[in-house]
Amino acid sequence: MNAQNGVASWVSARPSGSFFTPRDVPGSVRAVESSLSRLAGSTGPIQRVRQGLYWKKPSATRFGTARPDPTDAAFTVAGPGAGLAGASAANALGLSTQVSRQPIIAVVGRPPKGLQGVKFTSRSNPQRIMLNNIEVTVLEALRDFPDHSEMDWPAARARIRQLVDDGRVDLQKVAAVGATERRPGLVDRIADLASV
Repeated sequence: MNAQNGVASWVSARPSGSFFTPRDVPGSVRAVESSLSRLAGSTGPIQRVRQGLYWKKPSATRFGTARPDPTDAAFTVAGPGAGLAGASAANALGLSTQVSRQPIIAVVGRPPKGLQGVKFTSRSNPQRIMLNNIEVTVLEALRDFPDHSEMDWPAARARIRQLVDDGRVDLQKVAAVGATERRPGLVDRIADLASV
């Protein structure tokens, strides 16, 4: 089997709507990149999202072919410690009905480049890599509260507490990371969450 056929077989085995990089595909780097470039043509089964990131297209429907979700693509390239920020964080947590024109993603360090349809904001706290995406989103909402929230603090606290009680957010980890951030009121809001 030649390299082109091997890459095509690997791509066809991927689930529709999944993201991948050339490093994920077995084979020599040069052959893989060449094969992916061919497969990303206008009628090909994959789409190039940005340099080094591809997306497997789902089957076309009568309404056309779907496009990759910018938020999913952003989390794929953002690395650990990323989460929604600003109005995007408040909306995702149910604290607001505001929807950002573009999803806002907080990342540790320098933001990725070359990705359309999403806005990145940089955070300098490397401790954030200990948190998952939802925990970073909670941290972002707590740091900005009451900005972007349509709820008062008791209602917002109950909403976030539900995530803690469901086991989706480890409040001790959020508290440890929050203690290393310089944001007025953040530590107090986290302590109030923990006291419930």
